[in-house]
Amino acid sequence: MTDVNKQLERAKKFLEKNRTEDAIDAYLAVLEDAPSHPEATQALGDLYARQEQPERAAVYYGMFFDLLIDPKDETKALAIYNRFLKNLSANQPPERIARYAFLQQKQNRSEEASEQYGKAAELFTLAGREEDALFCLERMAQLEPENLSRQVTLAEVAERNGRNNLAARALLRAGQLATATGSTEESLKYLAHAHALAPNERSVALLYGAAKLRKGDAADAAKLLTPFAATEGDPVFLETYSEALMRSGQLDRAREVLEKLLRDRNAGLVRLFQLAEQYIIAGAGNKAVEVLSLVKKKMFADKRQNEFAAQLDDVAGRHPESSMVLEFWAALYNELNRESKYFEIMIHLFDAYLKDGNIRKACDSLERLVDIDSYDYRNQERLERLHGKADDSFVQRIASRLTRSGTTISTSETEPQAGPRSVPESSSPATEEGRRMQTLEDLIVQTEIFLQYSLQNKAMDRLHKIAELFPGEEEKNARLRNLYQTANFWPQGVPVKKIVEAAKPAASPPTGEVAKTSPAKTGTYNADTLRDLSKISEINQKIFRQQTPRAMLNTAVNEIGEYLRASRTLAVIGTAGRPPDLAAEYCGPNMKPAPGAQVVFLLAQVEKAEGDELGGLVVENTPGSVLGDLALRTALGVKITDRETQQPAGMIIVGQAEPRKWKPNETYFLQAIGDQMLMSVSHTRLRSLVRRMGVSDERTGLLSRSSYQSCLLTEADRARTQGTPLALTILQIDRGGELLRQQGESPMEKFLEQLARSLQPIVRQNDVAVKYTSWSLAFILPDTTLDGAQNLADKLRRAAAGIRPPWDATAITLSAGIVAAVAKSDFDSEDIVTDLMNRAETSMEEARRRGGDTVVTLEAPKF
Repeated sequence: MTDVNKQLERAKKFLEKNRTEDAIDAYLAVLEDAPSHPEATQALGDLYARQEQPERAAVYYGMFFDLLIDPKDETKALAIYNRFLKNLSANQPPERIARYAFLQQKQNRSEEASEQYGKAAELFTLAGREEDALFCLERMAQLEPENLSRQVTLAEVAERNGRNNLAARALLRAGQLATATGSTEESLKYLAHAHALAPNERSVALLYGAAKLRKGDAADAAKLLTPFAATEGDPVFLETYSEALMRSGQLDRAREVLEKLLRDRNAGLVRLFQLAEQYIIAGAGNKAVEVLSLVKKKMFADKRQNEFAAQLDDVAGRHPESSMVLEFWAALYNELNRESKYFEIMIHLFDAYLKDGNIRKACDSLERLVDIDSYDYRNQERLERLHGKADDSFVQRIASRLTRSGTTISTSETEPQAGPRSVPESSSPATEEGRRMQTLEDLIVQTEIFLQYSLQNKAMDRLHKIAELFPGEEEKNARLRNLYQTANFWPQGVPVKKIVEAAKPAASPPTGEVAKTSPAKTGTYNADTLRDLSKISEINQKIFRQQTPRAMLNTAVNEIGEYLRASRTLAVIGTAGRPPDLAAEYCGPNMKPAPGAQVVFLLAQVEKAEGDELGGLVVENTPGSVLGDLALRTALGVKITDRETQQPAGMIIVGQAEPRKWKPNETYFLQAIGDQMLMSVSHTRLRSLVRRMGVSDERTGLLSRSSYQSCLLTEADRARTQGTPLALTILQIDRGGELLRQQGESPMEKFLEQLARSLQPIVRQNDVAVKYTSWSLAFILPDTTLDGAQNLADKLRRAAAGIRPPWDATAITLSAGIVAAVAKSDFDSEDIVTDLMNRAETSMEEARRRGGDTVVTLEAPKF
C-alpha cells in the first residue's frame, strides 16, 4: 500500500509539472500493484482522453465503469458511460453494454435501455453465447411489450435453446398483439405454435381457444379447453368454454358448465340468456324455459327484476314463434303487474298458438286479451281468424262482448269466411275506417273517465295507446287535442310548437274585451314549466363555469334560493346516513346560517320522508321537528343519485318560513339542478384525481402521455353530455427530433421543463397540460371553441419566444396544431376522441410540411 501511495504522489507531482507521460507511467504502476484502484483508473482515462487517444481512454473508462457498478454508484457510472463510452460501444464487451442497459432501465429510460440490450444481444450471439443473448432479448421484450417483432425474436431464440415455456409466453403475447391489429391468421399461427410448445399451459389453451372461436372453429375451441375444464374455476375461462360448447351445438354440456359457474361464482348470467336462445333455435323451448327460470330465481333474489325483464324482452322478442317461451314471458309480466306489456305478449302468444294449431289455447289467449282491453279494434280481426276453427258458442260469446264494448264483429252463419253484416245505422260503422274511429272514440271516453277520477297512470296508458294507434290524429281532431292539453301530454317526437299553433283561437276577442283563458299551456309544458326549463339551463351554465366543487354548490344554492324565493336552501354531497362530505347553504332575509348538527338532523328527517310520484320529499314543522329550530314551516327535498352506482349521493333541500304548498314542477326543478351539480362536482374531482395520479414529473407538473387518452375521453364525455365545445392544441418545438439527437436527452428535458413552467400560468385551471413527446406539449381545452384555442396558441407561442435553450443562444421556433371536437349526434365519446387525435396529428404533419414556425387550424369536417 505504501508503494501505491508513493506512486500516486509521484503522478500528481508529474501532473503539476505538466509531465503527462511520466504521470501515465506512475498511474500504470499503481494499477500493477492495485488493479482495481478507482483513482488511478479514472486518471488514466482522463489523461489518454486529453492526449486525444480515445481508444486507450475507452479502455480505462470501461474499467472505471465496471468498478462503479459494484459499489452501486450508478449515477456516476451512467455519466462516465454516456460521456466517454457510448460512442465506442462497438469496442465494449457485451457484458458492459448489458450492465449499462440495466442502469438505463432502472432510470426508466426504456427506449435507450432496449437499444443497448439489443447491441449486447447481437454481440453475445456473435460470440456464440445464446443464453446471455436470450437474457437480453427477454429484457427487451419486457421493456417493449407492444412490439410484435421483439416477442417473435425472443420466442425463436428461446425455442432454439430449449426454453419452451419462455418461447410459449412470447408467442402468446405475439398472438395478442396480432389480434389487436386485426391480423387474425397471423395471431392463430403464433398461438398454435405456442400451444404446440406448451400444450399443458392453461393460459395458452384459453387464448388459442378464443382465437379459434373468433375464426368460427367452435368445435376445435371446445376440444382445446376440455382437458382444463374439470378443475377450472375462473369465470373468464368457463364463459369462453361454454360459448365454444354452445356454438358447436353441445348445449347440455354448456348448461352444466354455466349452472356450475352461476352456483359457485355468481357469474355467467349473460351466457345463460344466450344458452336459452340457442335452445329456442334448436326447438327445445322447454329447456329454454328451465334455464330462464333458473336465471329468474337468481336475479329476483338479487332484486334485479327490471334487468331480468329487459334481458328476457331481448331474447323472447326475437323468437315470437316459441309458444313455451312466450308463456314464460307473459307470466313474468303478469307477475310484475305490467298490464300494457302483458297485453302485447298475449298478442304474440295468440299468433303462436294459432300457427301451431293449438286452437283451445288461442281461444284462451283471445279471451284474456278481451278481458284486458275490450276496446282494441284488432280483437275483431283475431276473432275472424278463429271463425271456422273455434267452437261457435265461443265465437258468439266473444262477439257479444265486443258488441257491448262498442266494437262489433259479425260472422256469417252460412259462409265459411268472416265478414261484416248489415247493421242499423246507429251501430258502429262496418267499414275499416268506421271501426278505427269508433275505437278512437272509446279510448277518448275511457281517458276522460280516468282523468276525472284522478287515475293518472291508467290515463297515461290510454294516451300512449292513442298516440301509437292514431299518429297525427291530434292535428285534425279538436277533442283529442284538448284531451292532450288537459292531461298535460303530447306524443313523443311531435314539436311542442304544433299544439301552440293548433290551440290558437280562430279570432282575437273584440277590442276592449279580455279573453278569459285558463293558465297558459303549450303542449306538455305550461308557462311555469317553461320558465323553470329556461332557469334550469341558465343555472346549469353558471354551475359549469365554476372551477371548484365548493363554488359549484354555492352557486347552486344561491340561484335556487333566489329563484324559488325560499327562506333557506341547502345542498349536500355525500353518502346517505352520514355527515356530508361537502355542503353549502343559502339564507334568505333575517335567516342565520344553520349549525352543522342541525343540518345533519334535517337531512335525517328529510331522508325518512315518503317520496311522492316525482321523488319529492316534503316535511312539515311538527312538535319536536328540527324545522322549528331552523325557523321553517315546511321543506321540500330531493335526493341526488349517482348515475354510475345508482346510489344516493347527495340532496337539495329548500325551506320556507311561511306555509307553502310545493308544486310538482318545483320538485323537477330541484332534481334537474341537483343532477347537473353532482355531475359537475364528479367531473371536477375526477380531473383533479387524474392530475394527482398521472403526473410524470414533479418538477413540471405535466401529465404523462399515458394519461392523454383517458383525459380526452373524460372531457369528450363531459362536452357531449353538456353540449359544450372542446378543443385540443399541440405545441411542438420545430425540428424537435433532430435537436434531441444532436443535443441529447438531458438538455432537451431541461428545456422542456423550462418551457412548461413558463407556459402553465397562461392556461386556465381546468385546462389539462400533457407531455406529448420529448419535444411537444398537448393542451386539452374544455369549454373552448376553435377561435378561443387559436388565441391561446398565439399567447403560448409569444410566451415561448423569449425562452433560450441551454445549448445555444439562438431562440428556437414553435408550431401549433389546433383542432376542435366534432359535434355529431351518432358519435360516442370514443369516436370523438379518435377523430380529435387523428386530426391533431394531421395538423402537426401539416406544420412540419410548411417548415415550422406556424399555426395550423383544422376545421371540423362536414358530414
